Amino acid sequence: MKPLTLSLAIALTASIAAAQNWRDELKMVDHDLRTQHYGHARKWSIKVINSMCDHLGTGSDSMYSLALAVAYRAMAEAGLQKSDDADWYSHVALALYPKLKEYDWSAYGEVGQWLTAAKHESDLKAADDAAPPVPTKRADPVCPLSAIQGAYYQPVTVGAIIDGDGNPRCPRLVSRTAAPTLAYAAFESLKDFEFPAGTPASYEVTVEFKPPKQ
Repeated sequence: MKPLTLSLAIALTASIAAAQNWRDELKMVDHDLRTQHYGHARKWSIKVINSMCDHLGTGSDSMYSLALAVAYRAMAEAGLQKSDDADWYSHVALALYPKLKEYDWSAYGEVGQWLTAAKHESDLKAADDAAPPVPTKRADPVCPLSAIQGAYYQPVTVGAIIDGDGNPRCPRLVSRTAAPTLAYAAFESLKDFEFPAGTPASYEVTVEFKPPKQ
């Protein structure tokens, strides 16, 4: 298992001040998780994620930085017994940066052991003959401020398994991208989709991120 590091290599498009804030805030979340202050950890992990979506650039370092913040949120949700959100955000974190599977999270106690042992992985499987479901409600994603400021736009395809109750589960990144904030925005949109109940089935959607209309 690889050791976890908080020495984030922030992309150059992020300001030095923002990068330092993220380091300090993630260190606080790190301490909260180790001391089982999960409510505070959840609150601040969400704040860091939102800030990164406003200022983070592209590339592997940016992908790691956002994935780490999302993994922290997943552990906080697990500590609060919010299993659906914990499962969703653990999948998002690993979709953004698959190498997180190789890290040792055991220092965070039970929630770290859960993430390390991949206990968040679901046994939910789509039926081989199930037709792709049609959403009854779609949520339009908001293009991240970072993408608007950096003028990088591209389509992002994400997918999930729709469970028997019509809920998106086990999100995955179908198309590779160097823009973590676009992928995260697509995942957040998919999370709010609604589907009719039925046989578990696989679903994919391509989100077209384009410049805002003038």
